[in-house]
Amino acid sequence: MLLITILFLWSNAAAILNRPPPPLPELELSEETIYGTSTIMHAKINYALKVSREIALGKDLKLFLKVAFVLLIMSTVGSWFDLLTIAYISLLVSFTIPALYDKYEDYIDKYLEITRRQLRNKYEKFDTYILSKVSWGFSKEKKIQ
Repeated sequence: MLLITILFLWSNAAAILNRPPPPLPELELSEETIYGTSTIMHAKINYALKVSREIALGKDLKLFLKVAFVLLIMSTVGSWFDLLTIAYISLLVSFTIPALYDKYEDYIDKYLEITRRQLRNKYEKFDTYILSKVSWGFSKEKKIQ
């Protein structure tokens, strides 16, 4: 916004003082760029719609639970903070985390691997004792009448 204001003032001042206007390059996108971008976006949007349809129809339980959990977390955090506060914290974290990771990469990787193993073990127990015993209300076999 500041740059646009400066260019506006410069061009008007140049017209008043009989000076040349500020040099601005012609901005133009080629048709190839537009077609390539639209093709990529078309594929990504179709994939997102396919995944959202599968979630809505309940075809992938794990993905549904992941989405529900993420939405729950986002709702909870959103109720605690204002949007600008969340944006500020996100910006601060996005600049801080990579620097800390570069500095303590070995320690972080070691503890993340331990945590991943523990969570995998807990999930396997949960899957064995709980999820395998739950009747989901649909059968893979088609009913023949």
